[in-house]
Amino acid sequence: MKFEKKKVTIMEEKKHTLSRRTFLKIVGQTSVVGAVGCGNSSAQKVLPLVKGSEDTIPGKSVWFNTTCTECDAACGIQVKTRDGRAIKIEGNPDHPINKGGVCAIGHSALQNTYDPDRIRQPLERADDGSYKPVSWKKAYAAIAKGLKAKGQKAYLGSSQTGALSALLSDWCKAFDLTQIDYSGVSNEAEAKAAELVFGSYGIPTYHFDKAEAVLNFGTDFLETWVSPCEYARGWADTRRSNKPCRVIHVEPRLSLTAGNADTWLQSNPGTEVQVALAVLKVLVERGQRGGADAGTIEQIKKLTEHVTVESAALASGVSSEKILIAAEHLINAKRSIVLAGGASTATSNPLPLMVAANLMNLVLGNVGRTVNIASSRKPSSNSLDEVSKLISTMQKGKLEVLFIDGSNPSFNLPPSFDFIYALKKVPLIVSFASHMDETTGAAHLILPTHTALESWGDAEPLPGVHNLIQPTMKPVFDTQAFGDILLASADKAGKKMGEDFLSYLKDAWQKVHANAATGKSFKNFWLESVERGGFIRRVSANSTAQVSSKAFALDFSSAHFEEKDGHTLVLYPFPSVRSFDGRAANRPWLSEIPDPVSQVAWDSWAEIHPDSAKAHGLAQGDKVTIRNHYGEITVNVLINRYIHKDIIAVPIGHGHTGYGRFAKGIGGNVMQLLPALASKDVGAVSLLSTKVNVTRGRGKGDIVNLQGSDYQMNRHLARTAAVATAVHATNGHAEGHDAHADESHGESNGHGGHHEPKQMYVQREHPLYKWGMAVDLAACTGCSACVVACYAENNIPCVGKKVVSQGREMSWLRIERYYGEAPSEELSVNFMPMMCQQCGHAPCEPVCPVYATYHNEEGLNVMVYNRCVGTRYCSNNCSYKVRHYNWIQVDFPEPLNWQLNPDVTPRSAGVMEKCTFCLQRINEGKDNAKDLGRKVRDGEIKPACVQSCPTQALTFGDLNDPHSEVSKRGRDKRAYKVLDHHLNTQPAVSYLENIKYEEV
Repeated sequence: MKFEKKKVTIMEEKKHTLSRRTFLKIVGQTSVVGAVGCGNSSAQKVLPLVKGSEDTIPGKSVWFNTTCTECDAACGIQVKTRDGRAIKIEGNPDHPINKGGVCAIGHSALQNTYDPDRIRQPLERADDGSYKPVSWKKAYAAIAKGLKAKGQKAYLGSSQTGALSALLSDWCKAFDLTQIDYSGVSNEAEAKAAELVFGSYGIPTYHFDKAEAVLNFGTDFLETWVSPCEYARGWADTRRSNKPCRVIHVEPRLSLTAGNADTWLQSNPGTEVQVALAVLKVLVERGQRGGADAGTIEQIKKLTEHVTVESAALASGVSSEKILIAAEHLINAKRSIVLAGGASTATSNPLPLMVAANLMNLVLGNVGRTVNIASSRKPSSNSLDEVSKLISTMQKGKLEVLFIDGSNPSFNLPPSFDFIYALKKVPLIVSFASHMDETTGAAHLILPTHTALESWGDAEPLPGVHNLIQPTMKPVFDTQAFGDILLASADKAGKKMGEDFLSYLKDAWQKVHANAATGKSFKNFWLESVERGGFIRRVSANSTAQVSSKAFALDFSSAHFEEKDGHTLVLYPFPSVRSFDGRAANRPWLSEIPDPVSQVAWDSWAEIHPDSAKAHGLAQGDKVTIRNHYGEITVNVLINRYIHKDIIAVPIGHGHTGYGRFAKGIGGNVMQLLPALASKDVGAVSLLSTKVNVTRGRGKGDIVNLQGSDYQMNRHLARTAAVATAVHATNGHAEGHDAHADESHGESNGHGGHHEPKQMYVQREHPLYKWGMAVDLAACTGCSACVVACYAENNIPCVGKKVVSQGREMSWLRIERYYGEAPSEELSVNFMPMMCQQCGHAPCEPVCPVYATYHNEEGLNVMVYNRCVGTRYCSNNCSYKVRHYNWIQVDFPEPLNWQLNPDVTPRSAGVMEKCTFCLQRINEGKDNAKDLGRKVRDGEIKPACVQSCPTQALTFGDLNDPHSEVSKRGRDKRAYKVLDHHLNTQPAVSYLENIKYEEV
């Protein structure tokens, strides 16, 4: 009798048709049971190189240094390739921005390249609306005809950088195209506010590692704002210091950064500017001058003369006492940072709050110390006014040709702009796209472009930081690089602009070479830059602020929210690490991992306060309809007390009607509810500008929340110590360390000052290595980069919303989010990575009837997949619930399977799996050390989660080596082992308590 296993693709579920009677028959035949255990129907295609290379060794990894292009941060990355296929993205440890860390979206660039829904060849729209493949030759002929058209022509796309930006500008000028840059998420307001106060357009670099106090108005700098990897690392470095930075966060909703702050001050939406002005006034009254001249101080006094702490408290809902204490912390700190941006500032008038924050930095003397205006990012203008003019031209039928690249205004512009309607009036629409998104779906001609892993390019995110982008593999489909398309189309239209984009890029880098003055030939300089992923040089620039009088002429009143038809709740859209502005919505890894704060997976949701939910007759998980006179969306409701009573928050980037199988129909697009309103003086959509009504929808909601319990139930899993206590203990004073006066404190690695408990059985010995991990909760932000890295490294399947809702997700590593034990005004949030603890006394091992899981001589609880018969006894006995059973056979749709790591066996249905500390990496590290005739050195082996972590919260190494970093962290006075005191499981993972200041 044969046990049949059927393959299904991601997000599909097919159960095995095996009855109880049949199963008992199989169990009675031991030979058949053995066959079932050893069988493997999960084989994936191995795609060798079409043509070999002398430099390529089959089965040997080749690494490429390049640049992440998923956001404007432009982090340096290393791409691991095997047999010509990119299989893993890791951070470049030598890059000054991310220093080896990679965020979740950065990891997912692999799935963007291998997306089965990518456009695979040039397409032309037929008369019936369908698309048919065409040759590149025919496509270029059609483009050339469009470029030669005599009527009005326009280019609408996302902003480009470096040589490609220059080429695009020249291309548009050569053919008389109106060039408009637009993307869904913009930081133009922050750059303009800096220009008003500091004198130069650009977002300053903030050195969190040097700050002792931070007052933050809404910027989610740990998740999506500007450069999250860079800022998370700086934040973590100061949290680990002897004088950790105190962070005070002001925002109506609990974001990831608010959850990691020492104090979250919940404000009335749109009133944060009043808090900022009140703090600014207190600073000046207390004699803070910093780098401000006498004239600027007088203007500040005039600006704040009618502002009082009491009036600010009344308007904002933040108490007078807390406003004064926040100001006091800034005054007492030797170095501080004040910043504003993000969702809570995306009002119709965002500049005043940001200007007030910059003025505080000026009077506190932060400019040139923690706020580096000489090293600024210069985001491109969003040109929403130009977009509106373009739409008007389109509606009048005056636009002959529209070229679109990297922008999806049909999705991320509110429908009230009528962009979708205007598209129908354009005779020729040409899209340079990699995916069939909502805008590309209206094009007449589609020319598919390479992804960043297949292309040449460059970027200069900061002055002196010259990044290179290089192809790490041959194109997956019949696509071409955007730069080559521009050059070839220009040539076809009769204007030669260059041979190919690589040559164009090299010519542009001649200037970089000249400015570098290295004394090397350009050839050697270029080869070294390609090898390193770019070139870094010091740039000296003026850091003297020049305050403009226009800064004080702004309207500093609170934000106004459009209200019609009795709408009661302020709509609060916000970006998420899972989808950003919608560009990452078709990547299963990002859909399967839960949102760090809400813990919702595979969907969008609407957050609402319990009091508001009660007033509207809503229960947890209900399907609700949010509507106003602009539109309506239907999503699941998430009732959460950590949100202002007057707002309803919905993430941006969900609700696609196109784009791909993993994005289509998931959640609702919050842009449907927004007016055609641009933020004042800024070319961006005003996200925080209107009110809505909410009603209970038809049918039961299907929200997938993976948290389980929001509270620890006094189990002390994720612990927090006061800063004074933690620093005292770290400095060697163990007697002062009393974070938890209960019996569970004995779980500390030092056993609370007592002798180690006696053991009944002989303890295992680990003669050569004993692998272990340390997790510093004070540095963990909950960003989930480690979770996505684990998916990528270990071939973990994404099972889809339905299976996840049944509690059958496959992630080997999860981020648990816990609130404080009792509801109160004083908020405490802890994020805790939980993986297999590699227990010395593992409860899972003795219950396995076939010895599929056992303890090896290096301290690891390992799995033998072809022994496993799926009894699931090990999972039942696991105290940490980190084992996952393959209930279904999951296949990876072509070409997603090209990304699979050949060093890790894909598991079949009926098999248990779990974290192995990336055993394949351990074996590779040991083999390399053996070839050199020595032991593994500390830090040479890093599991995927450890390598990926932007904050270095995770440490891995040999516990047998008392000088290893993991051993040192394990001996830290903050260290403890989860549940060890109660269960004597002897985990190999130590956790270091989180540290926070007392609430203000």
